[in-house]
Amino acid sequence: MNVTEKIGVLADAAKYDASCSTAGSARKNTPEGIGTGAVGGICHAWSSDGRCVALLKVLLSNACVYDCAYCVNRRSNDVRRAGFEPEELVRLIIDFYKRNYIEGAFLSSGVLGCPDATMERLIWVARTLRTRERYNGYIHLKIIPGSSEALVLEAARWADRVSVNIELPTAASLKRIAPDKKPSAILGPMRFLAEAGGFLPAGASPRQTLGTPGGNTPLDSDIGGFVPGGITLVPRSKPRPLEARRPKVSVMEARKTRTWNPGASLMPAGQTTQMVVGASPESDAVILGLAERLYLTYDVRRVYYSAFIPTGGDPRLPVVEKPPLAREHRLYQADWLFRFYGYKASEILDPDRPFLENELDPKSSWALRNLRLFPLELLAADYLELLRVPGIGPKSASRIVTARRSGRLGIESLSRLGVVMRRAKWFVTVGGRLASAGDPDASIPSPMAPARGPSRVLERPEFLRDLLLDPAFRNSESCQPELPWRT
Repeated sequence: MNVTEKIGVLADAAKYDASCSTAGSARKNTPEGIGTGAVGGICHAWSSDGRCVALLKVLLSNACVYDCAYCVNRRSNDVRRAGFEPEELVRLIIDFYKRNYIEGAFLSSGVLGCPDATMERLIWVARTLRTRERYNGYIHLKIIPGSSEALVLEAARWADRVSVNIELPTAASLKRIAPDKKPSAILGPMRFLAEAGGFLPAGASPRQTLGTPGGNTPLDSDIGGFVPGGITLVPRSKPRPLEARRPKVSVMEARKTRTWNPGASLMPAGQTTQMVVGASPESDAVILGLAERLYLTYDVRRVYYSAFIPTGGDPRLPVVEKPPLAREHRLYQADWLFRFYGYKASEILDPDRPFLENELDPKSSWALRNLRLFPLELLAADYLELLRVPGIGPKSASRIVTARRSGRLGIESLSRLGVVMRRAKWFVTVGGRLASAGDPDASIPSPMAPARGPSRVLERPEFLRDLLLDPAFRNSESCQPELPWRT
């Protein structure tokens, strides 16, 4: 098999891994070196149709001794196998870079023989690129589950970003769908990487364990928390009360005190992970609860969600007609609420409401369940309260706070500040005046309060819900005229 054929097989086999964004590294070039790892990098992949892209995303080999049911490269799957020699892959990356095909590389592999042997081959590629070829561009290395601590840290030395994919959110699903992997083989490297990056969560105790609201035993239920001076593994003797398991701070609040160094000598872009959505029966509440703990306890920079794509019949997997892409999209939106809006997993979902709505985004869903908190007075609300309003994001919330200081905030200026008024106007007041006061829909009498005359839309939650639905789910009639197809 020639190099071109290998690229076709191994680049296509790598397309299912989503955890490969390049932002966060500022590795600078060196004298007589080539490449620069930019913080604002663009992540693409080498596509099977031959398009020139910015990031070469490829496997060292798609042969694997593991039999993970969700993976196209599992040993029981009848697919075409291929593999690069480490030197061959080094030459390929350098040649592609010099031809301006790529700006960096995402390198992963199936498990060849044992995790350590595979990890050594990946590290050899990265080390050779850095030392012999003086390549200073972006490198993302996939950590093979079960690799030794020494090899995990060696990978972090040569890569800008590393990732250990959790894939499944509970130990029960991991045992059933990926029997060759153990929770400790996945979470162990994540702990080593977090400690190597100098992350020690404030207030962590040797007996800290992390539970999941509802569902099966969480993947991280047997892992102890971080403590000053090292990491302690503590078996969990019995489940703790649900309230005791919930984080006391949001991911956004925790990250205010966390500083990252883009020029660090070890994985300057941090670590990421990925979960497969739809291959196992866990609810969105379980997935988001685990994601939140990964951010808070393992210093994970990003959690990626990958809709399960059927790759051949396997009795361990559900039968699905198509990948759950809408569910994946909603999980990403909820994840955004963690990192930039100050929400906690227990606010977005709980055991009584375990799944995200398909037709409504998580922020709007939360707002409809908490209408008692609205309307919000924009002249008095703090930054975190502003972030809870549908149609107001971090940028527009910051602009509102700044505009208030100059005394120039009015309803007519909200659109110029970036507020999406068709969503936000129902939830806010400015100087005591409803932002929706001039809207015809706001003056329709409410059947819930007919004696009070014209009422707020907030008193008509079903109507408000219809206004907030994504366009594909709205009940409004289409403006497209019907054409006489039949004559």
